[in-house]
Amino acid sequence: MAVAVGLDIGSEAVRAAVVESGKGAAVLRRFAEMPLPPGVIDSGDIADEGAVAEVVAALWKRHRLPRKRVVIGIANQRVIVRQVDVPHLEEGELVDALPFQVQDAIPIPVEEAVLDFVPLEEFTSPEGDLMLSILVVAAQRDMVEGLVRIADNAGLSVLSIDLQAFGLVRAAFGADLLLGGEGPQALLDIGGSISQIAIVRGGITRFVRILPTGGEHFTETLMAGMSISREDAEALKRRVGVAPHGFPEGDDEEMIARRILTRTADALIEEIRGSVNYYLTQAGEHALSRLVVAGNGARLPHLANRVGRSLNARVEPVRVLDHVSVGRIQMTESELLDFQPVLPAAVGLGLWGSYVVPPTNRFAHVG
Repeated sequence: MAVAVGLDIGSEAVRAAVVESGKGAAVLRRFAEMPLPPGVIDSGDIADEGAVAEVVAALWKRHRLPRKRVVIGIANQRVIVRQVDVPHLEEGELVDALPFQVQDAIPIPVEEAVLDFVPLEEFTSPEGDLMLSILVVAAQRDMVEGLVRIADNAGLSVLSIDLQAFGLVRAAFGADLLLGGEGPQALLDIGGSISQIAIVRGGITRFVRILPTGGEHFTETLMAGMSISREDAEALKRRVGVAPHGFPEGDDEEMIARRILTRTADALIEEIRGSVNYYLTQAGEHALSRLVVAGNGARLPHLANRVGRSLNARVEPVRVLDHVSVGRIQMTESELLDFQPVLPAAVGLGLWGSYVVPPTNRFAHVG
């Protein structure tokens, strides 16, 4: 049985999940989180490595987490994910040729990027050449090196740097990935400062988009629109939510707040719909078979259902605990259930080496 520790560095907290996996069901052995000081993460990007390293070290010390085989997730606007068609080569040859093959497809100089890929499918070009469609992941090298430094400073041994969206998919769909499913399925994670969309078809993650809007943006629009404090905006946001459908009318405080939140939601939904429609058009698909939602931002009342109606997709909340067993964890069942929206990233990263995960859903690179 292999044990890995998924490390999710979010905009407001650091979370870790100890996952044991082997031939049977994966087991969640431990889950813990610790808040981050305000401002150390900016739109998913680390602004203060030292502060983050201190919190990570404190989390590990307080909860006595394993220091080896740590998998860290990356997710921000400095990570590019693109589908690219390349000549069919053996894996080793393609690894060597990857910078040349994808340099025109990514907006990062290849010498400044950490590159990896997952194969999607083979096809033959109109000229009769054997080709390979791949999903390329490009992360800015200094960002990846910064994550490794944080782990080193916290006394951790890194097994892999993984695209966080892949981890989200592993945790949200579990062994269902191996079954393929009926048509494309999507995972939408609305975090504090970013939102992530991953579309899965035939057990393979085929599309990933990271959007620079999260739950914090809803709070900020309320603060600005109603001239209230952050604390009051957070409470009001959770109380009124967005309009279930249509656009709210009325001039009392709650209706004004709901109108502001709905306007903000619709801007995000338009970006989500544009991303999903782009994939569907390119893939020759008609609609999503279902949409699984996760993240603290998705707790905003009525937001997930409003997204689902816009996409004409069945909406389901993420249920990580349907796919992993729970060991003797130092947490009550109700506490663990309350954490479900934020479990997927850390748990999915901990599933990096699990047998239930097709290799085409892993981005692996360290240093």
